[in-house]
Amino acid sequence: MANEHPDKVVRVTLNDKGLAVPDSDPVRVKKDTQKVKWGAEFPFSIEISGASSMRSGGNDQEFSHVVKSGTFDRPAGTRIKYSITANGQTNDPDLEIEP
Repeated sequence: MANEHPDKVVRVTLNDKGLAVPDSDPVRVKKDTQKVKWGAEFPFSIEISGASSMRSGGNDQEFSHVVKSGTFDRPAGTRIKYSITANGQTNDPDLEIEP
């Protein structure tokens, strides 16, 4: 299926305790057609249980550090916990699949 929706862009920042936090929680992504691009000005990693096509890749025009996902084929309404790790700390926000 063609990618009908642009990538969802999620900016990751550090809170006052040094914990990496996304600018939206949950991240809402369109089923089968939308990828997610997390970006920050510091090194971080993203892990999503059962996700394929996770790519960490240096930088782009917008961010110093970027991690990109593939599309998500789970049923609409599914909430998925994922992990953002930076500064030796891990945060577990949610990703929600939309129709």
